[in-house]
Amino acid sequence: MALKLLKPDLGSPEAKLRILREAQAMAQVNHPNVVAIYDVGTHDDEVFLAMELVDGQNLRQWLKVERPWREKLRTLIAAGRGLSAAHHRGLVHRDVKPDNVLVGADGRARVTDFGLARAEAEMEPSQSIPSAALQLKLKDVSVSSDITANGTVVGTAGYMPLEQLLARGVDAKSDQFSFAVTTWFALFGKRPY
Repeated sequence: MALKLLKPDLGSPEAKLRILREAQAMAQVNHPNVVAIYDVGTHDDEVFLAMELVDGQNLRQWLKVERPWREKLRTLIAAGRGLSAAHHRGLVHRDVKPDNVLVGADGRARVTDFGLARAEAEMEPSQSIPSAALQLKLKDVSVSSDITANGTVVGTAGYMPLEQLLARGVDAKSDQFSFAVTTWFALFGKRPY
C-alpha cells in the first residue's frame, strides 16, 4: 500500500479539495488498469490517500528503454481499458499523459492521478470567452510543456484537445484525444505537433 500525503506547504483548501476529489474519483473505478484506492481521509487537518503501491515506473520512464512497438501498443491498450472504465463510470480524467500511466514490474499498466477528474455530468462548456480574454489565458500556456497547469486552464497543454485549452466543456472524447497524443508519443518518441 502507498500513502499519498498533501504536503503542508500545499495545504490550501483548494489543494485539499483536489486530493479528496482524486480519491473519490479513483475509488469509483474498480479496474485492473486503474490504481486502486483503499481509503481517504484527514489527519491533523492534512489529507491522506491510501492507494495501491505500484512497483514500477510511469510510462514516460518505461519508454526510455527500447521496446518493440507491439509491446508498447499492448501496454497502451491496457491503459486505454482503464481510462475507458473511468469513462463508463462517468468520469473525465482531464490530464491523460505518459506521466499519469504507471507500468508495474509485472507489466500491467494502470491509469493514475485523477486529481483533475470530474464527473462528465458536471462538465459544461464555459460561456463564450471574449478573444482578448482568450489571448490572456493562452499566452502563458506552452504547448511544449509537460507540466500540469492549474487554474482556468487545467491539464498538460501538450496533451490537451483544443476545447480544453480554450477552457470549454470537455468529455470522454477529450480524454481520447489526450490518449491518442500519448500513444503517438509512445510509438514515435514525440508528440504529433
